Amino acid sequence: MMSISGTASFLLALSLLFTTITAATTTKGLALGSEPLAQSDLAKLVEPGSPVKWYYTWSLYPNNYLKSNKGNVKFFPLVNPNEANSKLASTLNGLRAGSDHLLTFNEPDIPAANGGNPIEPAKAAQLYIDHIVPLREKGWKISHPVVSGSPQGRAWLKSFREACQARKPGTGCAQDFVSVHFYGSLDGLKDHLDQLRSFYNPTANGLKFYITEIGYPGASESENLKLIKGATPYLDGLSWVEGYAWFGSFRQRDANGWTGPGLALFNNNGDLTTVGKYYVNK
Repeated sequence: MMSISGTASFLLALSLLFTTITAATTTKGLALGSEPLAQSDLAKLVEPGSPVKWYYTWSLYPNNYLKSNKGNVKFFPLVNPNEANSKLASTLNGLRAGSDHLLTFNEPDIPAANGGNPIEPAKAAQLYIDHIVPLREKGWKISHPVVSGSPQGRAWLKSFREACQARKPGTGCAQDFVSVHFYGSLDGLKDHLDQLRSFYNPTANGLKFYITEIGYPGASESENLKLIKGATPYLDGLSWVEGYAWFGSFRQRDANGWTGPGLALFNNNGDLTTVGKYYVNK
């Protein structure tokens, strides 16, 4: 018979095991933009032991280095409105290896000059229903269009949902997860996520979220480090957040006037910044 002290030890071990098993499984990703990283830089983000498990390129096409050398880092294609057509399914078939999440319509609420892909919500709903929703039958998990992290973005989503219901009453535009962009303070991120949860949960309780762009543009490296140190445990502790990608997979010299160099993961020599080191647990 097990002693009382032995029983207590067993229960403690069981509790720790249960906690480990049920801990958040939030994963980190990479937002790889139009400025190609040197292969040596990129390799530092995905070397053995890295928490990075997925990435996207704001396009339907994977990064050549990651595709050839890092099959364990999953690629998330992103389809924009001009690509939502009858050829989309065959294009994705050629890219499918290891991919099962599809991002859609990057920031349709803002002008192209500001990095968006503007489209009216009603037209977006038509394209989404006709060309995105059928992909679920082929095994893809699909996200609603990813709007800017602003009241304007949330207003666009509301009009999109109304257009979906008008076009397809009862079901509207199905989705499997929500993709989120946010730039600013930790408190601002929390507020934005709370509002998106309120928007989605009445009809899709339990929906999972991916924050596919997060950073603090125009802020210093120390301010961005403060943001990532606050956001990481916060997001890791939310059962409904499955992943997040820091916006800054570039060298400081490649930052533009809006982002500033403070959120870059690399300095100009290709070494990880303090933000980069924290992001990949260095």
